[in-house]
Amino acid sequence: MWEIIAKIATGGLNAILGTIGKTVTDIHADTTTRYRNENEAGNQLAGTVAGSAGSAAATRADVQKSQGAWGPYGIAGFIIAMSFAFHVAMIVLDSCSWHLVPVLKFYVVPWLDWQPHVVGSWNVAKLPGKFEDTEHAILQALFYVGPPSAALVIAAKAFRR
Repeated sequence: MWEIIAKIATGGLNAILGTIGKTVTDIHADTTTRYRNENEAGNQLAGTVAGSAGSAAATRADVQKSQGAWGPYGIAGFIIAMSFAFHVAMIVLDSCSWHLVPVLKFYVVPWLDWQPHVVGSWNVAKLPGKFEDTEHAILQALFYVGPPSAALVIAAKAFRR
């Protein structure tokens, strides 16, 4: 009789544990499926964002090509670069104690002559804050990347168009 009670108790316990185990396994499978679906959706979104950024960059490049070297972006870049170069030239010239100045020597032919200059007399203002670092980085990008002869070739090609 005890054997029958033990079998019933064991069978009932196995049924209860089996139901609990299946429930836990099903919950785990549902959670895993949900995470997998979220990851796949995230990967698809990332692919869409990367693809749209790439196509936007390609479109922007096509627009710049169609506008040529002297489109709005080219002109704006040229003006910004020349402004930075002019500012640096003014700082350098204001820190020199002598300048080469064109004069009419002998009143006939224009001539270059060394003239004294008071350092700092122009009061060229420095750029505030981090702009000075930015200006230096822009000048590096413009002039330090390649040899000066390459910059001259690029400038000559730009003005030839």
